[in-house]
Amino acid sequence: MEIREPKYTHDFFNGVINGENVESYKKTYKDISFAYADVDKGLALDTEMYEVYFFNCGGENTLLWGLTILHPITVNEECNLTRGHFHLDRTEPELYFGLGGQGLLMYMDEDGNSFCEKVFKGSVHYIHGNYAHRLINTGDIDFKVGACWRDVAGHDYKAIENKPFPKRVYKINNETIFRD
Repeated sequence: MEIREPKYTHDFFNGVINGENVESYKKTYKDISFAYADVDKGLALDTEMYEVYFFNCGGENTLLWGLTILHPITVNEECNLTRGHFHLDRTEPELYFGLGGQGLLMYMDEDGNSFCEKVFKGSVHYIHGNYAHRLINTGDIDFKVGACWRDVAGHDYKAIENKPFPKRVYKINNETIFRD
């Protein structure tokens, strides 16, 4: 019997995803500044806001496995966030799971109605394809969230650009505040 080494490793709580064909990218403030309510002239454009790692589990019509790490940064007191997206195929769900830090998973339907779920180490979140979703770091350390979705889901960022999330999350005097 042949015993093979795994193609991938994921140090769930302390590291990142490594292995064959793992892709990664980092978003700087320059890349994501449009997603915040106001420009923060005191924040350097090359400030790393978050990083993403993912891989395709094996060809077409398969699963993707990912990790997002949002750094504990605020932009004019607005909490660090991902740009958010719908899936191109609105029937395709996604799973998120909290791996470290704390934050929120903000949902928004096509009509602009929104709500949040708390995300923390050990939490699991089923995201129906009809919901846009974004992550928000409300804590003081890196916020790490794993994800699993089918490659056919796709990402629709344009819908969020045309109709942004209606609520914003701020950290003021160590308190989480929501604003329109």
